[in-house]
Amino acid sequence: MISCKEGQLLDNLPPETKLFLTEINLSGQDRLNSVVTMHWSGEDKDGYVAGYELSLDEVVWHYVTIQDSTFRFDLELNSDTTDIDFWVRAIDGEGLADPTPAYLLVPIKNTPPVANLDSVILIPDTVYSVFSAQWKVDDLDGFQTLDSVFIKLNDGAWFSLPRQMDFVTVVPSQPDQNTLQPGILYTGRNAIKETTPIEGLIVGGENRLYLRARDIAGSFSLSDTSKVFFVKQKGNDLLVIDDHSSDTPTDLYREILAKGGFTYDFLDLAANTPPFWDPTFGIFLNLYDQVFWYSDGTAQASLGSLLHIEVASNQLQVYLNEGGKLFGTTRFPTTFNSSLVSGASAVFGFSPMDSISTSEGQARIPSDSVIRSTAAFAADFPPLICSNFISGADPFYAKDPANDIYTTPLKTSGNWQGPATICGRTVFTNGRTNQVFFSVELHKLNGDPQALEQLFERVLRHEFDW
Repeated sequence: MISCKEGQLLDNLPPETKLFLTEINLSGQDRLNSVVTMHWSGEDKDGYVAGYELSLDEVVWHYVTIQDSTFRFDLELNSDTTDIDFWVRAIDGEGLADPTPAYLLVPIKNTPPVANLDSVILIPDTVYSVFSAQWKVDDLDGFQTLDSVFIKLNDGAWFSLPRQMDFVTVVPSQPDQNTLQPGILYTGRNAIKETTPIEGLIVGGENRLYLRARDIAGSFSLSDTSKVFFVKQKGNDLLVIDDHSSDTPTDLYREILAKGGFTYDFLDLAANTPPFWDPTFGIFLNLYDQVFWYSDGTAQASLGSLLHIEVASNQLQVYLNEGGKLFGTTRFPTTFNSSLVSGASAVFGFSPMDSISTSEGQARIPSDSVIRSTAAFAADFPPLICSNFISGADPFYAKDPANDIYTTPLKTSGNWQGPATICGRTVFTNGRTNQVFFSVELHKLNGDPQALEQLFERVLRHEFDW
């Protein structure tokens, strides 16, 4: 050991870098799309590789510790193809970089976007004035490369929308006219009204909606097309909504309305359930000055066991807030939520009902019972006579008892306790009645047919005449 001489430390050797691909021989339409996955590795003979630096110009370097990544390379505006220079260099444990970075030329091309109308929720075959459509657009190069979405009605001009827009509602500018006309366009679920109409809508005729998207390189997707749909003309200012499974009330109400000289548009919810309740159904309601809605209170399995009138409650409230008038009559199922707690029925929101009794037992209205108006303002509301024995009635506690219209004599079972009100009203900001609501089915109060006719006359021609 005495004879050994002290050696000299060797200089640190730089690491070496390798890309898994050294060349991409693609050109023309065979180029890669702008999303590319790259792999690299490094080796250091006298130490270890601590990380890597990546660059697109050999000037600005970005440090990473991973050995692969997926890159989305941007193309210049209106450019269809480009070549990307890519360098990577290994960095050893002492911070020394590979002086000869690995290099790859990446030839990329733009990929056209894809645009598809929703294939599940379609525009109905027959549209009652108002319709909505939703869609999905995408781009293999990344959503950020999308520029605009375009829709078109029939032979009208393409209408440009922001790339993130995926839902519109169209309303005829003249819904009571069978003619080619502009459509009023509402964008998004919050229904923002566009200042410019969309051209080409045919009321009283067949229509198609077209969709396409454009990316920043100016490439368009293939156009997607809806099936043909017919847009019906709005005929009257009164809308009658049939939400009943029996023809009996429909026949009765048709006769009453005919005798009273009322003309109306008719919507059968069983045959024409709105694809979109919010906002489409509300925009549809706003076409009408008055709405008469009768229901048997059937829970809809497809709507989470809610009633149609519960699902529509938000739009009914908006309709009333904007000056619409609602004449409603319905019974409620035994599962109806009657407490004003989280999850309470949305009917309590727009109607004069505050709640219903949670008492055990049952409230019943015997046949031939005389149901009289109770409020001073309701002196001109005729007495009604119950024509059917009504079991499981739902009299309600009113938000404002001063606006109760009808109370009823009850026979109870099982120690039932609760209110006797079956009809009340709500009042608009001008002090006029904008809603008359029955919590029993009106067609079962037809013991005096003339009285029921007088009730319709009172509500539709007097209470709602403003």
